[in-house]
Amino acid sequence: MTKFFKNLYKLFLLNTPIYIIIRFIKNFLPNYKTKRKSLKIENEIYKNFLTVNKDEKWFCNNLYFLKKNLRNFNGVENILEIGSYEGRSAIFFLEQFVNSKITCVDTWSGSDEHSNKNFFEVEKNFDKNLSSYFKRLTKFKIDSKNFFITNKKKFDLIYVDGDHSCEQVDIDINRSWEILKKNGYLILDDYLWWYYKDLKKNPAHPINNFIIKNISEFKNLVVWKQIIIQKK
Repeated sequence: MTKFFKNLYKLFLLNTPIYIIIRFIKNFLPNYKTKRKSLKIENEIYKNFLTVNKDEKWFCNNLYFLKKNLRNFNGVENILEIGSYEGRSAIFFLEQFVNSKITCVDTWSGSDEHSNKNFFEVEKNFDKNLSSYFKRLTKFKIDSKNFFITNKKKFDLIYVDGDHSCEQVDIDINRSWEILKKNGYLILDDYLWWYYKDLKKNPAHPINNFIIKNISEFKNLVVWKQIIIQKK
């Protein structure tokens, strides 16, 4: 509960629009203390999952929230993921949308928050964890900037969880929006990630700016630790 109010306070400090605040509060009770439900999903889909640190299961904390909100998503065939790490999110989306294919973009070299990480092992784990899905997977070991320059495809669902610096989050969101199909879904991770002391350097600031600028183009907006947007 304390963490909820701390997050709320920081969102107010960022001058977050009231309609975003209301959506965040609305999702608090339905998703409060759902770790057990997320753990059940985790145990179902991550058997024999290889990882450099068993305590670093950030994506797993949102499994119940995502599964609940994605259950009625239709027509998801082509998925783009910006930031893949060891493959937890890619596996989840491939299991959730059984007729889909996924494009994974990652440098496997880390960013500011990834100090003392062995990314050779991280990438090796990704390859092994996704080995049984290889026919449904396209892997790009490049930064998202270069991917967007060369990419010609459009996608039904895009998951953004790459470099968390404000500037790069802004680029990833806006370029993803350009290649998202109509009625497609954009999922933004780590809305409440506060790594940098200057709040405006964290993902919430560029995410807020994007929502304010483009809300007229939204069919639906869900706000929690992750943001889910459906494009009109």
